[in-house]
Amino acid sequence: MQLQIVNYMLKIVKLDDIDVQKFWDYVLSDIQLYFFFILDLKQYPEQSKFLVAIEKENIVGLCLIWKNHIAHVRGQNEEIVKTLFNAIPEDVPLKQINFEIKYQKLLSFLIPKPKTKLHIHRMVLRKEKMIPRFQLDKPFTQRNLTEKDASKIAKLMAKAAPTYWSKITTKHLTFDDNQNYTGLFDGNILISFTLAWIDETAAIIANAATHPKYQNLGLATYLVNESIHKMMEHTEIAIIHVLTDNIPAIKVYSKVGYEVYASFIMVGLK
Repeated sequence: MQLQIVNYMLKIVKLDDIDVQKFWDYVLSDIQLYFFFILDLKQYPEQSKFLVAIEKENIVGLCLIWKNHIAHVRGQNEEIVKTLFNAIPEDVPLKQINFEIKYQKLLSFLIPKPKTKLHIHRMVLRKEKMIPRFQLDKPFTQRNLTEKDASKIAKLMAKAAPTYWSKITTKHLTFDDNQNYTGLFDGNILISFTLAWIDETAAIIANAATHPKYQNLGLATYLVNESIHKMMEHTEIAIIHVLTDNIPAIKVYSKVGYEVYASFIMVGLK
């Protein structure tokens, strides 16, 4: 990729074109903000592409393109973010892109008519803020979920949040050694679950859903806390995402120690 020069100082390069230690120093200085940049390079390098903004030999911004269809753009100012966005190759079939919320006007200018638009909080919990495990005072069965449960998971997700997950299928779910699914059952019916991605740098509850008929029973609070304790056996930072207008979920996560760390705007392109 040809370098782009802005004001004769800013250039965009591939990750392979710089000392990778510079990248690690940069992202590890703010693990909570650059979590996906860290996780994807460590665990899914073949599915991840990176653009790096360099100014005066220092990294000032990054773009992560995951699986060739989701782009995360981070930069120290609007000009850097715009330049990174414009450096994304035209042949990349992006489906989603996200900016920090402070750049939402820029994103609206760059993509004036997105298919979808979501505002998301990234909430963070540190090990010292976690609460003790507690018993679930309900006659439900808890167990780890496997790929054999994929259809039940997809069905529950669509039922719990049809606006967001109405088109979810088993093809959208992944199962590997870095992921931990935990579910609650009422008989043979999956009524609540969480999915945690675990890395020693940080971990994330990537998904959490509860069947509408079983909401407001404390199931989500219980399972999220169970996942936190599993994650904290390997790391000291736990992350979760929530829509900014999902007040009930924010209350649930706050109960177990999470606090809002950053906010993003995510738009769908296809």
